[in-house]
Amino acid sequence: MGKIEVSKDSKVENVFERIHQNYRYLNQMMVEEIDIASEHGTISGNYREERWVKFFRSIIPLKYSLAQGVIIIDSNNNRSREVDIAVYDEQYTPYVFQYNTLKFIPIEAVVVAIECKSTNWEYEKIIEWTESIKNLQPRTTGIARMVQGYVTGITNKTQQRTRPIFILASNFQRQQQTAIDQVAKNIKGAFDFILLKRVEPGSKGIVREFDLLVEHENEKLGWWGDQLNLGIQNIGNMNVIPSNWKDEDKQGFKIQVDSGQYSELKFSENAMSLENTLSDLKIPGNPLLTLNFQLNQLLMLLNNPMLFPHFAYAKAFRELTAIGDDSIEEDAN
Repeated sequence: MGKIEVSKDSKVENVFERIHQNYRYLNQMMVEEIDIASEHGTISGNYREERWVKFFRSIIPLKYSLAQGVIIIDSNNNRSREVDIAVYDEQYTPYVFQYNTLKFIPIEAVVVAIECKSTNWEYEKIIEWTESIKNLQPRTTGIARMVQGYVTGITNKTQQRTRPIFILASNFQRQQQTAIDQVAKNIKGAFDFILLKRVEPGSKGIVREFDLLVEHENEKLGWWGDQLNLGIQNIGNMNVIPSNWKDEDKQGFKIQVDSGQYSELKFSENAMSLENTLSDLKIPGNPLLTLNFQLNQLLMLLNNPMLFPHFAYAKAFRELTAIGDDSIEEDAN
């Protein structure tokens, strides 16, 4: 019998197919595990969060840290409600103030805030949760040395302030599309990504898996960049050709674009800006793999590094110390 030749392309296709199927299996397994835990109220909360931590740790780059039971703070002494899972940049902002199991993380370091809910939750409270984070005020006075020299967020317009990406992960069950549409309507604008449990008949029985809803999935990446990097307003444009390029360089690049050398990207007519959306990263029938690509693309749009305003937090603690000294003197008198 002759040797069976397996082409390189065939091997690649098999690898991608296996990854695709593994994500589908992971999705169904997570639903099963979280549902079982939810039947035992005394352990469901912690287990549910731990299961989501395990998943997000598997898809988010190691440059970011994950923590449970977090209070996000700002230098004006404001605080958020408790955040089930926070993803934060510990490379340049290693300032996590921990008290027993509760952690206080500055808003300037947080890139993702995740709320893990069970089957029951109130719309008003979950919106108030997001507002408690959105009301925090990141400062633009971080100082760092970059290629162009010493900068602050004030003088470097591309490195100012960011807001976290908001994710709701819940084993709330929906059996019709109208149900998830209603959920989206009730919490409109509160979350960037929503994961809800879907239950419906399939070819091999009942399908139970997490479904992904992204309200602004069809917005351009430039729009997302404006939303996440507060203070930068390019009105949805994502310019990709540096301003110092010569005309012949720009023209040469446009020829490459017109020839279709970068077919995965969508360029404007003059090839100056990108017009891709998150929907271009959607993998049909695979919500968790879709979330992997979409979430990590948004993380790459955030400030890097995330400048930490040391002086603002030091000022807050100095003011607190001054108040404390005054009260001690009054007690002494």
